[in-house]
Amino acid sequence: MTAMSVSGGEGQWLYGKWVQAPMQGRSRRSFQRFLEAAEDLLKGKHWHEVSVHEIVREAEASVGSFYNRFADKAALLHCLDDRLGLECELTLENLEGELSHCPALVDDAPGIIVSVLIRLCEERRGIIRALDLAHKMSADDSFDGLGLRFDAAANRFAGYLASVSARFDEIGAEKIARAFKETFWLAREQLVYGASAEDKSRLHKALLSHFEAGLKV
Repeated sequence: MTAMSVSGGEGQWLYGKWVQAPMQGRSRRSFQRFLEAAEDLLKGKHWHEVSVHEIVREAEASVGSFYNRFADKAALLHCLDDRLGLECELTLENLEGELSHCPALVDDAPGIIVSVLIRLCEERRGIIRALDLAHKMSADDSFDGLGLRFDAAANRFAGYLASVSARFDEIGAEKIARAFKETFWLAREQLVYGASAEDKSRLHKALLSHFEAGLKV
């Protein structure tokens, strides 16, 4: 999903408290390869089926190199959690910037968001599923970067829409944000845990209708 891509450059996304941020360019690239390798493996396997050795082999690296960067497999998953959460934030921030330069598209914002959610759930199905399971099994609820950060980003974006559109201002930012979040959860149900939709146009229409219905509740 192009809109969800984030540069691997230093400072572009958070490494969080789980690992020390790589300092050298070569080390950063190696770090990214481990993350990408894990995500690629998750396209065909569940997280508990993926081993460190498989990640290392997919990344074309060594086991020692892996453990120089991560304490264990869970630390890598925490980094994926942080990265995906930040990608959601940046996507909505970038969309806000684009709409600010083209106000005529503000009324089309819900349809744009629905398209982004469809692509997110399709292209990141494996990691979303892994994070959902990790969140349920985590005693301290530490795996929640995507959920909390998406909710926060949705709140800010809803506030922006209410500030620039008379229609959205009348509805209110709180109701708009709730409709976005419910639409995201429905998209997850359909695309992450259900069968992949063959008719994207029909799915888009259904999710957009769900969003509009949420504004009326």
